[in-house]
Amino acid sequence: MGGAESQYHTRFKSYCCEAHNILRKSSNLILNLFHLVAGSNIPFIASDPERHSKEKFRLDLDDDECIHFFQDLINETVSALFPQTVETIHRWALFW
Repeated sequence: MGGAESQYHTRFKSYCCEAHNILRKSSNLILNLFHLVAGSNIPFIASDPERHSKEKFRLDLDDDECIHFFQDLINETVSALFPQTVETIHRWALFW
């Protein structure tokens, strides 16, 4: 995307935050769907679907606070070792 300060990365973060807030508005529907499949053999869902989903949606925050939280999460991920390694491999692949 051109690095953490590029216009594409900024647009990506904006789209991510917008999508996350849209999903948060439908969190009741999504939580109900998780409850419907709670009896499945999927360990993540079967253990405690509501707790996991509420943690991911950050329903304890308002939209603006959630945007800041999500942007911080993206910024932490950008500086992590694995994404940097994948980016380097991608650049080498494009070079070859």
